[in-house]
Amino acid sequence: MLVQRLEQYQKETKQRKRLDETRRKVEVLKKQLRERKDEMYGKKMAAPKKKMTAKQKTLPKSLQKKIMASKKKK
Repeated sequence: MLVQRLEQYQKETKQRKRLDETRRKVEVLKKQLRERKDEMYGKKMAAPKKKMTAKQKTLPKSLQKKIMASKKKK
């Protein structure tokens, strides 16, 4: 009876160790993925989107195009 309990306990501890190791590996891989994404984009945050204000949307289409073109150049 005691021997069976001991064996069962050993199996459970081995499974827990495997789970802990797997969790650590997953954390490391997530960290590496984040670092790769940061390297790909060259910065931590994406550049803000350049949108038109409400007033600018009321202007004629030709002016709106010129405004957006000047924003893209910057």
